[in-house]
Amino acid sequence: MLFTRKKLDVLLAILIGTVPAASCAHLPSPGPVATTPLKSLFELCESDLEKAKKVIIERDLIKMLTHLQKMDRGGDKYYLLEREGITSMIKAVTEGVYSDFVLINREGTVIYTMKNDGIFARNVRTTLGKTALGLCYANRETKPFIASMASTPLYWDGYYIAVSSEVSAPGTMPGIFILMVDMEKVQRLVGDKSFILGPTGAYEVTGDRHKLNTAYADFDRIDLSLPHNDHAVHRFARSTGGSAEYRLFHYSNLRWVIITE
Repeated sequence: MLFTRKKLDVLLAILIGTVPAASCAHLPSPGPVATTPLKSLFELCESDLEKAKKVIIERDLIKMLTHLQKMDRGGDKYYLLEREGITSMIKAVTEGVYSDFVLINREGTVIYTMKNDGIFARNVRTTLGKTALGLCYANRETKPFIASMASTPLYWDGYYIAVSSEVSAPGTMPGIFILMVDMEKVQRLVGDKSFILGPTGAYEVTGDRHKLNTAYADFDRIDLSLPHNDHAVHRFARSTGGSAEYRLFHYSNLRWVIITE
């Protein structure tokens, strides 16, 4: 694990809303936009993915759930009997900051979700192809792969970050396991005065939901070619006057620009 227990406790307190991000004395904030909490969040996700995958492999859950899904016109009756126990096993080895867990088999069918019945038995190559789940399946060799749900909130009642990894081991059926993180938790980490843009300049995390997936007007004033440094703070002149500060944040395939105006 790449973070201390003390730092993890503080991060979890921020995510569940008991500690404001700005008051966190244990997560260093060198400047107006701290990337350390974000990095710690994704390190936590990556660690939890590995622990959950061990449970999935040891129990051969992908094979079992695939079999149940094919029974009784989709296997709803059998699946619901198993879901509570599976959820308890996964929660026992993860930190509890996730809105949902999703398990997909090698054919792309959703064979388990902690609570979203609307996606159960749907396929990420067809029905769910344009959601973050489809992106996770298409990029299953990237560990972890991180996808935003801002542009395709289909089948969900909010906006989420999907963090996924392939599950495979000799003698077991392979698949994909996905952690769903509510974007409001990410917003809490960067603070009310900040927002996050994707690599094309569209809003991906913002307190103003109306701006999600729309273009940031001053994106052309941001230099994406600067050397990547989590602690480097850059400044640009805003077209409406004044200035703003930003940081470039990279984690696995994720490329974000965190801006404070």
